[in-house]
Amino acid sequence: MLTTFDLTLRRGSKTVLRNLSLRIRPGEIVALLGRNGAGKSTLLKAMSGEFHGNLQNNEAQLTGHISLNETPLAQLTPQQLATTRAVLPQSVQFSFPFTAMEIALLGRYPHGGGRTLNDRLIAMEALALAGAATLAERDVTTLSGGELARVQFARVLAQLRPPHVNGGSLPGARYLLLDEPTAALDLAHQHHLLSTLRQLSKEWNIGVLAIMHDPNLAARYADQLAWLADGTLLVQDTPTRSMTPHVVRTCLGIDVEVIRQAGKPPFAIPSMV
Repeated sequence: MLTTFDLTLRRGSKTVLRNLSLRIRPGEIVALLGRNGAGKSTLLKAMSGEFHGNLQNNEAQLTGHISLNETPLAQLTPQQLATTRAVLPQSVQFSFPFTAMEIALLGRYPHGGGRTLNDRLIAMEALALAGAATLAERDVTTLSGGELARVQFARVLAQLRPPHVNGGSLPGARYLLLDEPTAALDLAHQHHLLSTLRQLSKEWNIGVLAIMHDPNLAARYADQLAWLADGTLLVQDTPTRSMTPHVVRTCLGIDVEVIRQAGKPPFAIPSMV
């Protein structure tokens, strides 16, 4: 499990995260929701280990506990982190003409260099899972924002692919942290990415934390919703239990009605003025 307990992060006089405790279980997707500036990206960076050993340079003060599979995050080496968790940031720009295959292969470097035939097969599999197989030999500087987002998604899938799939037992627990993974994607590719995440989270035993802005899309695919307001976790629970008009108004700043139908995820619609 990837967990935070009583996590507080301050930058100067500003408290960005406050007494925050969050759980990411293997095999589950947790969607993180909140307004712009609520602290979502900061939380994701903290849980990825970005602040450890670099706090003074960021003029940040971090207190509380973050652990990955019961080991404090600060005790893990970069190699251990890179083989156990992957991070998909909001956007990455490339200035050099790498191919999409070369970007996907970057995910294999923590596992030995990304130079073997098996690494190339895994990278190609990841591109296919991400809906980017036809882009494999394309120069990434020529790709659209949505195409590049799919290639980057392939990179983290290649990084977290377990050594053996379809075996008799679950692979070791791994974790994927995504910052607005659907932002650059059209509607079809949004659903493709999230349905792929849902399938692989179970098959590959991956715990997923994904920052999202659409509560209805999150409720459709996530096992749990974590609602953040001004750096404080208001609630983490299933979509059915946590999506209420009060929670949505507090965390997203909009009045909604929540539609509930048996056997379907809740659906929020703006209230009529």
